[in-house]
Amino acid sequence: MEHKIKKTLSREELGRYLHRLADAVQNAETVHAPPLTMLRNDFDKLELKCKREAEHFAVKLKLKTDAKEARPIENVDASPVIAPEAYKTLKKRMQATLKEVGRAVSENRVPSEHVIDTFQKDVSAMIRFPDRGEPHYEAFETLGQRLAEACERNRIEDIRQAFEALNKMKKDCHTRYK
Repeated sequence: MEHKIKKTLSREELGRYLHRLADAVQNAETVHAPPLTMLRNDFDKLELKCKREAEHFAVKLKLKTDAKEARPIENVDASPVIAPEAYKTLKKRMQATLKEVGRAVSENRVPSEHVIDTFQKDVSAMIRFPDRGEPHYEAFETLGQRLAEACERNRIEDIRQAFEALNKMKKDCHTRYK
């Protein structure tokens, strides 16, 4: 079994990530965040590459385990494990929903209640994914709520500001966590 993680991190984020990884290796039994739960097994190979790219660092982590000999990993995390396909489906739906919000904003109208409800549910689902921008989840959720509240109040300018902030955050996160 092999798992790969790719991230783009600032120097400060890189330091925190390396500390978290070192703690996970040292205290493997207490690790609950997938895919680092692989560290609970006797892994065959841990490969870490870090390359400086302008102001950030590109980090690649590979964890390999011999699937025939590996003990099964129990998921002790309370949040459900979501298949990568579900993440891609969710991301595409959120992209379409956000595009619809942007269309409404450009036409100076309030997005439909259905679109906003769908977006709110998707935000709640998105923030459960580990290693997909966790440092930004709280702010992302807050911006989603701000958008929903602006829509409830029919305040076009507040909707526009929330949409622009969400769109900027989305672009920043996709640049850093792809």
